This record gives sequence, structure tokens and C-alpha cells, in this order.
Amino acid sequence: MSNEDNENQDSNEQAQTEEKEQEEKASKKSKFTFKCTRCDACCLERGPIPITMWDLELWARNGVIANFLPYLEVYTRPNGTVDLLLKPMPSEKKEETEKSPEEALKQTPLEDLLNEKCPLYNKEQEECLVYENRPLSCRTYPLDYDGTHFSIVDVDCPGIGQEGMTKEDLKEMRDTAKQMNFELTRIRIALPVLNQIISRNVMMDLMRQNMEAMSKMSDEDRQKLEDIFKSAQGDQ
Repeated sequence: MSNEDNENQDSNEQAQTEEKEQEEKASKKSKFTFKCTRCDACCLERGPIPITMWDLELWARNGVIANFLPYLEVYTRPNGTVDLLLKPMPSEKKEETEKSPEEALKQTPLEDLLNEKCPLYNKEQEECLVYENRPLSCRTYPLDYDGTHFSIVDVDCPGIGQEGMTKEDLKEMRDTAKQMNFELTRIRIALPVLNQIISRNVMMDLMRQNMEAMSKMSDEDRQKLEDIFKSAQGDQ
């Protein structure tokens, strides 16, 4: 083998070694590590939390669904997607001090609650009131999976980069993120159908109640009601 061939071989080996080192550095740099620091930032400023069928089934099994019901809301996004959300508590305002949490929730647009705290987080005691039954979304935060790729939904989360995550921990977190994606898809398929069924049943129930009320009215009261309807139509 000539000196030129030796030089070319050495050059190729060196290039391969450098390329391998760069790949190892890039792999090490991009490795995802996470350990919750219990800073509570995600509980205080998370905003609306998506709820899945998995969550509803868990709460039903454990008999705690009543704790969540006051804060659940069906929300239709601009793209037509229907989500079930755990709606945050609005910040206290002077004009809302005498209103109940339920009234405040109903009157506050979802868009105004994007940075508000979870309604089931106790700020004074710095603890989640339903930790053992926390939603699936909280269990995988800040890791997200869109069906193809993993991503970080909160790059400022203090837990990112913390040491102590084992391979088993990483696998569990990724599996949970995948499960979240699956369960979110499942409830988005079911919600529109369930919403229609519930709405229809509510309307049927209201009609039945109206018919029962009408049947119990006296002829005089029924005539008064008809006069009111005629008067209202005449004013239009």
C-alpha cells in the first residue's frame, strides 16, 4: 500500500471518529431528563387542563368524580375540536368577591383563564388536593406526544434537565404521554356524540315537564297563558 493510500485511510478513519464523537455529543446534549422540583408553577399558571376518558373512569372507580364536576366544561375550539376541560379558577376581583366559584367560572371566558391556577390546587398549603387522582395530563407534563413526535410544552419548567431520571422513569413518562394522546383522541371522538345525546335528552325532559305542567293547569290559567303568548306575538 502506498503512502498516499495510507494517508487517505488515516484521513477517513479520523473523519469517522470525529463524526462519531459529534453524534455522541449531540445525543448527550439532546437527552431528555426530568425530575419534578415541586415548584408548583404548572399548578399555579397552567390554565385549562384537558380531561380524558381515562380520567373520568379513574374518578368514577374511586368515587371522587363529584370533586371535579363543578370545574368541568365542554369547550369547542375554533377548529371544531371538542374538548372536556378542567377549568381554572379566575383571579379574585372586586366585582366577583360576592359570587360563588360556580358563578365566576360560568361568567369568565376560557381565553381569560390561560394563566390561572388549577381549582384543585391549595396555594396556601402548596399541595394538590387530588394528587392520587390527578388527570393524565398532569402525570405526563411537560412532555407531550402528538402521535408521531415527543415535544416539551413548557421549556421553562425547572424540572427539565434535572438529574436522577432513570431509563425506567423515561420509558414510563413516554408511555404516559402516548397514552395521553390516545385517550385525548378517544374523548374527542366521543364528546360530540355524547353532547348531542345529552342535549336531546335534556330537551325531551323539558318538553315532558312543560306538558305535565300544562296538564295540571286550570282552564282559567291556561287561557291567561294563551293571552300572554298572543300579546307577546302582537308586540313583535
